[in-house]
Amino acid sequence: MSKVTATKILQEAIELKEKKSKDYQGSRWSEEDYFPFGNQSYMHMIHTKYLRMRNLLDKPTKDVNFESLEDTLTDMAIYCAMFQAYLENKRQAEVWPPQSTISKEQEERFKKYPINDLL
Repeated sequence: MSKVTATKILQEAIELKEKKSKDYQGSRWSEEDYFPFGNQSYMHMIHTKYLRMRNLLDKPTKDVNFESLEDTLTDMAIYCAMFQAYLENKRQAEVWPPQSTISKEQEERFKKYPINDLL
């Protein structure tokens, strides 16, 4: 068996993203429709995957019913890439810096978690 590399995982993530896009978007919805609140929407999805990862790592048993740690990490990588594409597209459109739609209360809640680097 050959060694798994980050490049191989990212290539598989690209294939997964393309397949999921067909299921989720079809011809009716765009990717942007799934992230109506810009930065906040992307941060929410990444944060959700972060919490899932933490839950899986903290479990005393590795039995899971649906999404494995590997699935979660792949999804998180995809959401991070989508967020980066969103930010770069906004920058190209000269709408920079992106405006946060996060309330002060939400911002304080995010600060409780290590993922606050995204703010």
